[in-house]
Order: sequence, then structure tokens, then C-alpha cells
Amino acid sequence: MMIQLQMGPNFVKAVDELSSMGTAVIEACSEGLAVGVKTAASNVSKNYLSGQSLKRRTGALARAVDGWLAGPLDGVVGVRPNAAVDKYKWLLTDESRTITPKKAKFLTIPIGEGLTGAGVARYKSPRDVPGGFFVKTGGKLLFGYKKGKRGKFRPLFVLVKSVFVQGSGALYDGVTDSLDDISGEIEARIDRKVG
Repeated sequence: MMIQLQMGPNFVKAVDELSSMGTAVIEACSEGLAVGVKTAASNVSKNYLSGQSLKRRTGALARAVDGWLAGPLDGVVGVRPNAAVDKYKWLLTDESRTITPKKAKFLTIPIGEGLTGAGVARYKSPRDVPGGFFVKTGGKLLFGYKKGKRGKFRPLFVLVKSVFVQGSGALYDGVTDSLDDISGEIEARIDRKVG
């Protein structure tokens, strides 16, 4: 996904006409863009990676969102290549995926008491739960446990063949929301350099 903030159609001509001052304008634009993309990345992390669209568990994806210059007048907001969150950085986009098991018949999704308060799985798999058993109810396969003969069944995992996951669109929304800030930073830098 790419969002472009382009200078007006006469920008190149104006820079050429300004000769030595044109170099200062390009430097000012790049400096303002560098600050602007950092601001946009911060906006994505703080305002678009929590709440209803994407529930934050560890915060690793939010920390990985960054803004940097790929070259003069070329700013990037996103996750740098080969980051620790490469597997799931697609959640920042509108992309959707169907996740299926690689070696098993089912995906084991922790639910209920199988999750900590932060939403982290208490057990790696049903094999780690002593005294657990499978139950098929309402067309769903569950794994859990029961204390005593008359105890209530406590589900820990639901087993499914696949899961459909929709990306949040947080990157696009956060950067679009920051376009005025990016433009403002560029204008401020040009005013300082050119006067």
C-alpha cells in the first residue's frame, strides 16, 4: 500500500528557477517530510492500533510502526523490512487472510479460562492441560475440563478448520488522518529555510 503526498505540478520548475535557493527548498521539504512521517507513524500507533479495530496484546506491532525517509522527498510510514512482526504486519492494511493449520487437522483457539486477563494463551495446546477432554456441542468441537462429577464443563479451546482474519486498515487511516500535519511540517521548514 502506498499513499503519495505530491508537490504541485510546478514544483520542479519553481525549484529549477530558484537555482541555489531551490536546493534549500528541497532540503527543507525533505526535513519536513522526515518529521511528518514520524508524526504519522506515532498517530497510527497511538490512535489506530487499539480499541475495536485491533486489540493490542503485546504492543509489538505498535512499536514496530515507524516513519523514515527512503530518499530525498520520499517518506515511508510502515514496518521496516525484516522486523520481528513481519508475520503479521499485514494486519495494518485492508488485506484479509484465511488461516489454516499447517500440520494438524484443527487450529486450537484459546477461549474463556484458556486466556489470561491480557488475552495471552495459558496453555500452548490441549496436550498441556491435565485431565482435559473433547466435547462436540452445537456443531463445534471444544476442549476443556470439569472438576468433580457434577462440575460444570469449562472450555479452554475451540477447534476449527480455518479462521478468516480481516486487516484493520490502521496504516491507511492513520496516515490519511496525518496528511495535514505532514504538509504543515513541510511548510514550516520551507518558511524557516527560505524566510
